[in-house]
Amino acid sequence: MHPRRARHTAAASCGATGAGSRTRRIVVAAVALILTLSACGSEKRTTAEGVTPVDIKMSVATFTNATALVMAAQDLDAAHDLDVELDQAGVSSTLSIEAVLSRDADLALAGPPSALAAIRQGAPLTILGSIANNQQVMVIRPDVIARLGITPDAPVAERMEALRGLTIGTNPSGSTYQTLLRNELGRFGMNPDVDVRMVGIQDPNALVTGLAQGQFDAIATASGIVEQAIINSGAVVWISGPRGDIEATADVPVLAIVGRTDWVNENTESVDKFRDVMADALDALKTERDALGPVLKAEYFPALDQGVWDLAWEESAGGYPDAPTFPRSSYDFWVENDPEGVAAYDDVNYEDVTYGAAQD
Repeated sequence: MHPRRARHTAAASCGATGAGSRTRRIVVAAVALILTLSACGSEKRTTAEGVTPVDIKMSVATFTNATALVMAAQDLDAAHDLDVELDQAGVSSTLSIEAVLSRDADLALAGPPSALAAIRQGAPLTILGSIANNQQVMVIRPDVIARLGITPDAPVAERMEALRGLTIGTNPSGSTYQTLLRNELGRFGMNPDVDVRMVGIQDPNALVTGLAQGQFDAIATASGIVEQAIINSGAVVWISGPRGDIEATADVPVLAIVGRTDWVNENTESVDKFRDVMADALDALKTERDALGPVLKAEYFPALDQGVWDLAWEESAGGYPDAPTFPRSSYDFWVENDPEGVAAYDDVNYEDVTYGAAQD
C-alpha cells in the first residue's frame, strides 16, 4: 500500500467516516466526530528525517487551484520539510470541507462561501489564507453573439447588459462562482433571479456539452474548464475574471486554505510551513510562468488544445494574490453575499476564524 494512502486508512480505522454532502449535515457530523474521535488526536507523524506529511483535499484541477498544482509539479513542499499529498474530491468545495471535518484530511482548498457557511453553522474551522483570486470566465456561443449584435470587445457594461434574458449555465447554487456571478450581475443593474435564467450544474463537463448542444447561451465557471467549450463549440470569451474585466471583483479570493481549528492549533509549525510553500508557489506563478506553463499543461491539462491553453494561461496571470492572506475585505465580501444574510454571522468574528498570519 502507498504510505500516504495508508495514512488515510489509519484515519478511517479511528472512525473518520463521510458526513454527507450538504453543509448542515457536515456540521452536525463534525460535532459528533470531534466528540468521538478525540482519542485519535493529532498524530505526531514527522519522520526521522524531519519531514511532516500533510494531506489536502481539493477539487478537480483548474486554474483556480494552480497554486497547489505548481507546488506538486515543482516539489516545493520538500524545501520546507513537508510531504504534501493532494487528493481531488470531485468538483465541490463542500466535499473537501467534509474531509477536513471528518479527519480524512488535514487541510482543504475550498471556496470561501462553503467554508464560511459551515463556520456560521458551528463548524470548527479556521481560514489560513487564500491562493486564487477571481478565475471565473464566461464564454458565449457565436450564434448568440450574432443575435446580440455587439462584439466581445464592447465595453463591459454593454456586454453585461446583453446577458439580459439569456440562459447561463454555471456552478450550483451557493457555490463560489455562482455567488460571484450573481454579485456581478447585480452590479450592472440586473436581478439574477429575474433578468437571466441561471442554471446551476455540478458537473463541469455538463456545462461544456450543454453549451455545445444549445442548452445554454453562455456558461460561466473556472478557467481551465470553459476553454474546452471554445474547442467544442467555437465559444467566445465574454467576461473574464482573471483578465480583470469587472474591476470590483477582480481581486476577490475564490480559493481558501481551510483547516479544522484544533488541528491548526496543534500543528502551527506545519501550518506556517505550508503557507510558506503556497507563498513560493504564488511567486513562481508570477516569475516563472513561461517555464511552468508547459509543465502544468502536460501534467494536468494534456487534452486541452495548445492554442486555447496559451490564451487561458496568459489571461489567468492576473488571477492570483501576492501572498496567501485572507483580508478583512475578502471576509466582508463573502459574508455580505451569503444568501442567509449578514445577520447569520452575528456570532462569527473575522479575527476568530482567520489565522493570525493570514489577516491583512
